[in-house]
Amino acid sequence: MTTKQFTVAYLADLGVPPDDPREVAFSEILLLDEGLGTLKYSQNRRCVFRDDDGTTWAVEYEAEVDGGDYETGPPPDNHGWHGDTVECVQVEERAVVVRRWEPITVEPPTGGSALDELTETFEAAGAPVEAARQQAAEWLIEHAEEVAELYDEYLNGSPDQGGA
Repeated sequence: MTTKQFTVAYLADLGVPPDDPREVAFSEILLLDEGLGTLKYSQNRRCVFRDDDGTTWAVEYEAEVDGGDYETGPPPDNHGWHGDTVECVQVEERAVVVRRWEPITVEPPTGGSALDELTETFEAAGAPVEAARQQAAEWLIEHAEEVAELYDEYLNGSPDQGGA
């Protein structure tokens, strides 16, 4: 894991963290701002940003809780950072497939190619269209021999094919 120390002043010049997470939509530097959890009087957040050299970094910080009419404490000093520097972790965007429980739906087969169907799976997991298609193609290339072997085993064991 690659880390780098950034000064608080440099991060402030970049607009990290944003005053409002919705600012990410209008920034070329800020790529993501997400909540990680809530503490008693503040919330933990993570901001992903692009540095001047084009590398992407993630930094965690604390922000004020929008509690409406409920009691909240003062905003955390200096975003919960201590000292003049903050450690950031270098990150990259990846399409990630996650396993979760979903309602059963009956859908007719799409009849598309393996690439199309696997691309749809990656898209359903939240990957952008182009990233999903690339990830699906890479997966198919990487696992082609294994899939072929499994299919052969399936055919050899199928009663319709003279197997078991």
